[in-house]
Amino acid sequence: MSESTLLDAPPGPQDYTLFESGPVRPLALSADGEQLLAVNTPAGRLDVYVVTDQGLSLAQSVPVGLEPVAVAFNADQRQAWVVNHLSDSISIVALDRQPAQVVQTLWVGDEPRDIVFAGPNRSLAFVTAAHRGQHLPMDWEPTRAGIGRADVWIFDADSAVEGPPGGSAKQILTLFGDTPRALASSADGREVYAAVFRSGNGTTTLPTG
Repeated sequence: MSESTLLDAPPGPQDYTLFESGPVRPLALSADGEQLLAVNTPAGRLDVYVVTDQGLSLAQSVPVGLEPVAVAFNADQRQAWVVNHLSDSISIVALDRQPAQVVQTLWVGDEPRDIVFAGPNRSLAFVTAAHRGQHLPMDWEPTRAGIGRADVWIFDADSAVEGPPGGSAKQILTLFGDTPRALASSADGREVYAAVFRSGNGTTTLPTG
């Protein structure tokens, strides 16, 4: 190979495709409206902003897992729970530390997507994940008919930080569907709703007039 070949550069800008996980709950605003959390998916970080009348200012940026797609404040607003889609984990960030830092990592099923807090005093964390993955504590039986392919992992939010590395789920609920995605809770925290991206259900358009 000649020296000129080594030094030749391709003309013009090159095409680049970024494969990035889709955000599900990328923002969370504190109850007092003074702090905004934003997942920085390609950077694998949680960005913490201060909200003022003049706008937003970046206070700090905390490394979390790979491709975070959702974030939520816990009940007392002292922690941010970050869903890492590619790491199959939840990063618990202590916001009351300076600087803010990850104090626990919880392992969940494959490709987790969303998180909400519900139950008594919002003390339970609910996380959607696929019914598979290296952290699933059961045989996922991929070829058996009638097995749901969507899981909701439930953690005791009050004791998660003090638990063992990787955490321990209080319960895992299996739903009939594939690729679970968004979660929502009722105003009183007694009910949690899970949306399945590929439920297998047919869609019908009904006239309204």
